[in-house]
Amino acid sequence: MNSNKTNLRRLAMPLTALAAAVISVNVAAQQGEAKMERQAMETITVTAQAANASSDIDRQRKSNKVVAVQTSDAIGELPDANVTEALQRMPGVFIARDQGEGRFVGVRGIDPNLNASTINGMSLPAPETDSRAVALDVIPSDLLASLEVFKTLTPDMSADSIGGAIEIKSLNALDHDGQNFKVSAENSYSELQEENSPKLAGTFTNVFELDGGRALGVAIAASHQERKFGSENVETDGVWEEFTAADGSEAFGAAEIEQRDYTIARERTGVAANFDLRLSETSQLYLHSLYSDFSDEEERQRNSWKLDEENDDPASISANSAVWEDAALDKSLKDRFEEQEILSVIFGGEHDFDQWGLEYALGYSQAEEAEPHRRDTAFVLEGLQLGYTSAGDKPRMAVAADDLDAAMDAGNYELDELVIEDNFTEDEEVSFRIDISREIQVAGNPSELKFGLHERRREKSGDLNATTYDGFGGDYTLADFVMNRVDYGLGGFGPGINRNALNSFINANLSSFEIDETNTALDSARDYVMNEDISALYVMNSIDFERAQLVYGVRYENTDFSAEGYRVAESGEPIEGAEEVAEDVYVTAVNFERDYSKLFPSVNFKYDYTDNIVLRAAYTESLSRPSFGALNPSPAAIEYDEGELEVEAGNPSLDPYEAQNLDFSAEYYADNLGMFSVGVFHKRIDNFIVVADVASTADFTQYVGNLAVDEAEVLQPINGDTAKLTGAELAWTQGFDNGLLLRANATFTDSDARLGLGADAERSDKISLPSQADLVGNFIIGYERDALSLRLSTTFKGERLLEVDLEDAAADRYEDDHMQVDLSAKYSFQNGLQLTFSGVNLTDEPFFVHNSGYNGQYEEYGPTYVLGLTYSTF
Repeated sequence: MNSNKTNLRRLAMPLTALAAAVISVNVAAQQGEAKMERQAMETITVTAQAANASSDIDRQRKSNKVVAVQTSDAIGELPDANVTEALQRMPGVFIARDQGEGRFVGVRGIDPNLNASTINGMSLPAPETDSRAVALDVIPSDLLASLEVFKTLTPDMSADSIGGAIEIKSLNALDHDGQNFKVSAENSYSELQEENSPKLAGTFTNVFELDGGRALGVAIAASHQERKFGSENVETDGVWEEFTAADGSEAFGAAEIEQRDYTIARERTGVAANFDLRLSETSQLYLHSLYSDFSDEEERQRNSWKLDEENDDPASISANSAVWEDAALDKSLKDRFEEQEILSVIFGGEHDFDQWGLEYALGYSQAEEAEPHRRDTAFVLEGLQLGYTSAGDKPRMAVAADDLDAAMDAGNYELDELVIEDNFTEDEEVSFRIDISREIQVAGNPSELKFGLHERRREKSGDLNATTYDGFGGDYTLADFVMNRVDYGLGGFGPGINRNALNSFINANLSSFEIDETNTALDSARDYVMNEDISALYVMNSIDFERAQLVYGVRYENTDFSAEGYRVAESGEPIEGAEEVAEDVYVTAVNFERDYSKLFPSVNFKYDYTDNIVLRAAYTESLSRPSFGALNPSPAAIEYDEGELEVEAGNPSLDPYEAQNLDFSAEYYADNLGMFSVGVFHKRIDNFIVVADVASTADFTQYVGNLAVDEAEVLQPINGDTAKLTGAELAWTQGFDNGLLLRANATFTDSDARLGLGADAERSDKISLPSQADLVGNFIIGYERDALSLRLSTTFKGERLLEVDLEDAAADRYEDDHMQVDLSAKYSFQNGLQLTFSGVNLTDEPFFVHNSGYNGQYEEYGPTYVLGLTYSTF
């Protein structure tokens, strides 16, 4: 890592905190001087950002659960283009990124797959092939009314949440008076790619007064963004491990390292249309809809340094360098376009009948991901002396001086393989809920008894096809399709592949190419259909005491799961019950069914200790179902070559996570726009899931029949034993009369998970909970005076365990900590216009995955700068 960048990164948080402290001292002095003047004033002018903070704090205080809230106005304070990035500012929330963009959301340092996401009370589907977590970056922040993150549950909420439950509320015109609209236009600039990206957004609401005191609210919002950017990457295929060289030297090393350069174009289009009909003061109907389209066009230039192509061990090795003889250098191009769509439609109503209340909703949601005509093309050059001259986070690759000319000559790289994929996945859900409530008295205290029925019917399917070509009717080389320069900043790259020239050649000659029947059959037998039906009943009671509120009850959920897929194997002999789809390739249809149910009791207690202090305590039980990728009975990948086997497979026998959760918190609400809270929580999680290399216990015959296996890597999710997670959460918000606002929050967690390996295991049985970050934090300084508004924010996410090796803890893979600094500046004119500027990832924070500190994946994205103009009547 660049030392200047590292120093800047380390200084960012303390400098931000120091600046806040200095400003606070100055503000305190100013407030002291103006004390008499303020006492004489009958009103205090509240700045917009302070008003937003006050609204969020007020909703949090009134809730009967532990919750964090952000309204639409607060969401717009920072340069957050979508729901995911807006959520990262909230206490205890972190985001998982893809190509530097926030995609998935985690709560309290826990894996994003262990959270539930709903929009207007109904669950959202996931378009990704293998995920249950919803990539909320496809929902533009312009379409929102508010975001809520619930950290404790009540019986009327789905139990499918261990980290937290994320509720997205879309626009409701009845929340505004009359007709309003907002339009905005902006342009972002990627420093790394030197590309400009436009975005347009508009929002319109109106309330139509009808006969009989009725009113119809119409809210329509649309957003479209085109973003061009990229990244530079170096990563290891496999792990760094101990090698003994031919000259007797020993050191940690890697046998295959890749250099990658990404050029990316993403488009996001979102449309929301909400209709709310107020029949009376006690009755309303609504129809809410959301459509989101996300496309991702990616060109990836890759060098694969296959150091162990002919020799398992290097010729020489040291702590920082290694040299292999007879190695290979592959150059490949991935050319793919991916499109994801989400549609959500909800019809419902809310009615009060004297002491009775009735709420109901019928929802349909559908998500799909299409990846048509993806092309991966590889060229290979063998017989080189290759290695690296530095290790650590960014290995520096090197070619021996005698081979350098050969490696730079595009004519030496032979066209080796072309893979064309057509993939389609769909996730569809129909849901229904009915909730009935009755006002009653309990020991003279007002109370509400509530019960209901919730039904969800979900189907996720995948149609995955890959055709491999290995004969091209001639001896073609990279020189026929060469791109002489690849703009790559992490080392020498050499010649690249011209995308247009290669595609023209493929389009003109594809019908004459020879198909590799074996690999085509192995890679295409991955289709699946999974059905998950969830039925829930609950009963809960809420009692309001003079200074306290108690909410308790129980929820029952039954899950009926089934999966259909295929198991494919390469074998020298026939496999019983299997169909031979290519020479020595056999496919067996597999079916799996499972039914399980559980009761989930919960208690939430809130006590107003004083007018300014609120105490909370909660005990809840919850679960998280395994991701669909983890449950998939069809292996995602099988590669076999001369005794070496690599497999990525699901495990439909997985048990769901089950959690018992304790929460205690104290909240102090100051009279002058301030709030401080401290909380502690503890979770006992049974049957946690971890991706592990199970080659030491796997049955290889299910993948390769009777073929000999000398070396294997079989990655598969498995259930661990029990994990315990304990944490503390701090949050502070303080507004000042002169326009300054300070926000800080931090969540500290510590976990102890047991793999259940037994006494004879070669490694420690103890690990941290997979994908759990030990520290998540935010620090924001805001200033607003007259027409000027400024925000400086820092977000931090600690290290996370990603993958476990059941034999060697040194091979466990971790995602390194991540700290990002963003800036936002706005100037508001009196006519409703607002000029905005923001800087994202100002310190050029990289993404780094490692094992034992050595490279697993390292990516740089560069800063992005955004200039925009908004006009609003809201």
